[in-house]
Amino acid sequence: MPQSSEDPQWGSAPQGGGVPGQQWGSAPQGGAQGQPAGGAPGQLGGAESQQYGAPPAGAPGGGQRGGVPQMGPDSPVAIGETRVTGRRIVQYIIDSILAGIIPGIAFWLLDRGHGGAHAIGWLIAAVIWVVIMIWYWVIHPYRAGGQTFGMKWLGIRVISKDGGPASMTQMFVRWLGLLLDDIIFPLVLIVDYIVILASRYRQRIGDHMARTVVVRAHYQVSRPGREYADAGQAGTAGTRS
Repeated sequence: MPQSSEDPQWGSAPQGGGVPGQQWGSAPQGGAQGQPAGGAPGQLGGAESQQYGAPPAGAPGGGQRGGVPQMGPDSPVAIGETRVTGRRIVQYIIDSILAGIIPGIAFWLLDRGHGGAHAIGWLIAAVIWVVIMIWYWVIHPYRAGGQTFGMKWLGIRVISKDGGPASMTQMFVRWLGLLLDDIIFPLVLIVDYIVILASRYRQRIGDHMARTVVVRAHYQVSRPGREYADAGQAGTAGTRS
């Protein structure tokens, strides 16, 4: 990768008062003259043997190559953090069951009778369904850091594609995509699964609509906005150069 004059290369002599002949990355001299304190010349001994740019021990891989998280051209989110498709399938089944309990009871109790009484009962049950769905898929996950109950149990979360937390609007648009799954089930589920596998960030139709991605729960979100996204793209371009 080409480097500017402000970025001294590793292995070059330090400028401005460094010890003559000493290189960056070389082991500190100790004991006999020219004998490194530990390991072969040019390496640090013991716990300090980790090379520059390598991920710290115990850190999640995040789809890294050469110690650098892989990022796409249009988002600073590490691509490897979105590889949670299996968990999402289980999470969707769990959340669909939980979200449908109260509306199911409401329709069972109120969708009865004939004529006007039946219409009123059905309307009340439909309103209950809408309120519960919006609370379950929009309001609660927005307040819970991008997690439904199923996502919390499966260790995943929803964030904005720009790397920041998902907004209330994004959660709402994402939920509208779920309505397609409910209306045209199971055809859309098959299409959704194909879309997820074909997407760089494993986004379903609703994620593309809302510009959201699903990542592992430990992923640290950054400040949202175009400024951060531009910074992430610039960093990615520098990595590829």
